[in-house]
Amino acid sequence: MSNQLTEREVLQQLNIPDFRHITKDKIMTFASMLQNMEPEVAKKALEQFPEFAKMALEVLKDYRSVMEKTLDVNSASSKQCYDIYNEVIEALKSCLAKDDLPFEEKKYYIDKMMEIAKMAESKDSENKGFNWKIISLGALAVFTVVGIGASILGGNTNIKLPKPKL
Repeated sequence: MSNQLTEREVLQQLNIPDFRHITKDKIMTFASMLQNMEPEVAKKALEQFPEFAKMALEVLKDYRSVMEKTLDVNSASSKQCYDIYNEVIEALKSCLAKDDLPFEEKKYYIDKMMEIAKMAESKDSENKGFNWKIISLGALAVFTVVGIGASILGGNTNIKLPKPKL
C-alpha cells in the first residue's frame, strides 16, 4: 500500500471536483501536497491546471505584500517605542542638568538612563530577530513553491548553498 496520495484523495482534500476548479486560496495547499502525490497524479493535475506557475506567483506576491505590511507595522511600533525612550532620556537629562544636585541623585539619573539604553538595545535585538524570522518565512515559501514545481516538472532540486567562512 502506497503512502502517496491518489487523485481522488487530493481532490477530496481540496474539496474540488477536478483540478481545473482549483482556486487561488487553495494553491499553497495544492503545492504542499504535490510531493506526496503519486507522480502520475501530479502530472495529471498540472496538465489540467496549466496556470499553476502563474497562480503560485500571484500567491507569493500576495504573501510578499502581507510580509511588507507586517514589517511596516513592526517598524512603526518600534519607532513609537524608541520615541518614548527618547522622551524619558530627555526628561532625565533635564533633571541631571541641574547644578545643585547631590552626587547620589546624579548617579540615580545616570543609572535610569542606562536602564533605558539597555531596554532600547533589547528592543533593537528583538526587532532584528523578528525581521529575520519574516525574511526566513518568505524565503521558505519561495523555495517550497519553486522546489516542488521543479521536482514535479523533472528539474534538479539539489540547491547547494555556500558554506559560511569561519
